[in-house]
Amino acid sequence: MKKTAISAAILLATAGAAQAQLSIYGLVDASYGKSLYSDAFVPKSKADFHSGGDNGSSEGNSTTRVGIKGSVDVGSGIKANFRFETGGITSDGEVNPGGAFFNRQAWFGLSGSMGELRLGRQDSVAFQQMIDFDFNGASNGVSAGAYSAVGVWLPGRQSRSLQYISPAMGGFVAQLGFQPKGDNLSRSEPNAKAVVSAAGKYTAGPLSVGASYQTKSESDGKAFASVAGSYDFGAAKVMVGYAMGGKIADGGTGSGPTLGVNIPVAGFNIGAHLSSNRDKDAKITSIEGWVNKEVFKNTYAYAEIGKWDSDKIVLPNGTKKASGYAAGLIFVF
Repeated sequence: MKKTAISAAILLATAGAAQAQLSIYGLVDASYGKSLYSDAFVPKSKADFHSGGDNGSSEGNSTTRVGIKGSVDVGSGIKANFRFETGGITSDGEVNPGGAFFNRQAWFGLSGSMGELRLGRQDSVAFQQMIDFDFNGASNGVSAGAYSAVGVWLPGRQSRSLQYISPAMGGFVAQLGFQPKGDNLSRSEPNAKAVVSAAGKYTAGPLSVGASYQTKSESDGKAFASVAGSYDFGAAKVMVGYAMGGKIADGGTGSGPTLGVNIPVAGFNIGAHLSSNRDKDAKITSIEGWVNKEVFKNTYAYAEIGKWDSDKIVLPNGTKKASGYAAGLIFVF
């Protein structure tokens, strides 16, 4: 009887696994260099070999991580979906030192013909809809948009976030998000506010345009909004965007444009972004340049460089300038 019960359990488990689409995935970024963050904030830092989780995931191009995701048909045309993804894995093998293990993604949701609903820790609505306008994938080490605070894909991840993603409607996708004030000690209580966000992107052939908006997350903060567009001419893909984070003096992050270009040449991608935070209390100009190529299946070689300077802000390194660079390999599995 016991053997029969065990056999039945194995059969049921096997059937469940067959119905579920479950996979382990990840990314490894191994590089040599020194990021803008290290040059500005880590005294006497020198170039070194890095995993994409070093210095709070500020080294190299991408964050080294591992994740698990699944999708199960639960009937009536509905799928149950989940994703758990670790924080950055450092060169010492630590995972997001001092922080949550599944720092990048930890959500559950349902999807069907009417779209997808998710709840948990996930990328912001703005990031999910606007990241494609960053041709260098929001580089950890040299991102012009991030280090100038005018990336069109800002702000960052949110915990306890409820999000809805519409199905594609003639090339248009909309996304909505809500994060309650709740008992959220990860934000600055008692100033935390409920956050509402919305974004949309329209793509038709070589043309793509998008916009995002997020209400302020703290009573003394400011709302964030961005618009961007890109066009692929074949010989080159160009983008222009503008982010509005409110005046720094009033608790905002500043505002300004980003320009970008990516040129495919013999299998290589060669490009640059220029971002400018024009807030009178920042006056930041940040530029990044890159070249990358898929050298083996799912394996990409890259080199990138970034420069940052401000007319107003003195950095911990004692200057108003910083620079960074990296050369490395990214393996995606």
